[in-house]
Amino acid sequence: MKKILVLILVIFFLTPVSADGVEYGQDATGDPNAVRIMNYRSSAFLYSDRILFTSAHLMDVLGDNYAKEIYLLAPGVKSGPDQKKYLAQKVLIAPTYRARVGTDNTRIDDFAIIILRESMPMRNTVQVASPADIESFIREKAPVEMVGYGFQNVAMRTDGQAFNNMSPHKMTSVLLSGDDLRKYYAAYPFFHQPNQTMLDLGIPNNEKDGSVCDADSGAGFFVQKSYVRYYLGAVGGQQAGITNCNAPLGRFAPNGGMSGINPAHKFLALIKEAEDFVANEKKLEAIQEAARVAAELKAKQEADERVRVEAELKAKLEAEAKAAAELKAKQDADAKAAALKKTTITCVKGKLTKKVTAVKPKCPTGYKKK
Repeated sequence: MKKILVLILVIFFLTPVSADGVEYGQDATGDPNAVRIMNYRSSAFLYSDRILFTSAHLMDVLGDNYAKEIYLLAPGVKSGPDQKKYLAQKVLIAPTYRARVGTDNTRIDDFAIIILRESMPMRNTVQVASPADIESFIREKAPVEMVGYGFQNVAMRTDGQAFNNMSPHKMTSVLLSGDDLRKYYAAYPFFHQPNQTMLDLGIPNNEKDGSVCDADSGAGFFVQKSYVRYYLGAVGGQQAGITNCNAPLGRFAPNGGMSGINPAHKFLALIKEAEDFVANEKKLEAIQEAARVAAELKAKQEADERVRVEAELKAKLEAEAKAAAELKAKQDADAKAAALKKTTITCVKGKLTKKVTAVKPKCPTGYKKK
């Protein structure tokens, strides 16, 4: 019986666990940073209006098709077909990223950046946690949160409608040092192979406060301080002892599970590259927008000028037609008046003289016009 139990534990602990949904978490609809990568069943974290942080192992499978393949929803929304879709423009993967290799089930530097074609609504301030911030968070046992769009229970594995029309969920934990992460693995020798890579930081998972599950990959661990969210790293590098929504055996390790991450401050150069790219794109867009506005203004001015010229020509033609009509009317009136004007002629008959006044005067019979 003991041999069977050991075999089951070996299978459970050595099976690669996907770091992909918040199981046992709380509803987080409206979260300002949780973003769903809809057609790849994964998550991302909104860092700025056009930059999202996610896991490299999600982007690595897309190759050059990311622009055609990825579409995302606005942060914190409930998934559904009526939600606005945002498209990716560019993806940057940490140059030091390494996928799982052989029996080493750890992904190293599992970090990538998605750059959007258009801005998402950005409602808060995000900073990448510095080494000093991380030391402070560990020392203070500051609450660490993660909001993702992963499976929330085992039923979602077969209920596609529920999974495709879900809201984000949140887990809450604390941040552990690399030494504590290694102590956790040392306490459970069945969790890893001898060559298992240990990451820099650990985040405990449990049934009380929530645990990662499939499709949470890419979501961000962060610490909220006042109005600022300090981003720690992406879900995906390392997992152990979690139920993963009943896959494969559906139970936590005795003291709960563990997520391992490498901190995002290792990738500041990559983040700067993304920020520079976005700044340049916005400059180009501003130039294009200015050119569009100038072209529209020029077209409007030209149209207005055509209207003005056509109006002036019409007014001129109408004035000329009116003047011609008035002249003709005057000429007709003059001719009519002239036709009705009386004149006087002198008529003679021998030594007799007679004056005749009429419109068309005629001499009497026997008289001749003098």
